[in-house]
Amino acid sequence: MPRHRHIAGYATVVLRGSFEEASFAGRFAARPGDVLLHGAFDCHANWTTTRHALQILRLPWTENTLEGHFQVPDPDCLARLAEQDLGEAVLTLRNALRPNPTIDSHWTERLAQTLRSKEHVRLEHWADSEGLTPETVSRGFNKAFGVVPQVFRLEARARRAWNSIRTTHRSFTAIAYDLGFADPAHLTRAVRALTGAPPSHWRQSAEHRAHQVRSSESLTLRAY
Repeated sequence: MPRHRHIAGYATVVLRGSFEEASFAGRFAARPGDVLLHGAFDCHANWTTTRHALQILRLPWTENTLEGHFQVPDPDCLARLAEQDLGEAVLTLRNALRPNPTIDSHWTERLAQTLRSKEHVRLEHWADSEGLTPETVSRGFNKAFGVVPQVFRLEARARRAWNSIRTTHRSFTAIAYDLGFADPAHLTRAVRALTGAPPSHWRQSAEHRAHQVRSSESLTLRAY
């Protein structure tokens, strides 16, 4: 599939076949027993790498800070469990996750890591440090990840801002400058483009959920 976006997070458990995926977390070759975790608003592209029919299990995933390439010892057990109890399947997945062995990364993956973790990076300087031309970097990254480096960086930055807006009480101005946006208006445009709603919407939604949780806990305590 060409590069696309998912609003909700989910886990992909590979049961049969294989494919490659390029996401904010990196580029991975997924085989039976592998698990790819995606947080909300992940953007990725997929390429099938097998002639055999691809069979996957998709489970809900809400831990936006835990993403990437993992393994489970018995994917078929998860599939059977999901038919009976989806919640139990997700809990079993969480407990069974194991890190996937690391391998030497391609320069496109190293660039993706740099783009999503550093606020300020000049592509010309990065290309020179790898012995590459800026044109080669732009074309090669676009081929590997389905998007040019500048767009990848902006989307990854907007996603970090979105998560900070939802999980902290920091001002939009502080978040904007810490993440390298020119100003709060730039942050607002980037978050809206990625998520379809402005930062104020996500801050209000987070505060509303927190209020609901506090109210529920208060009712529970009074019941006891």
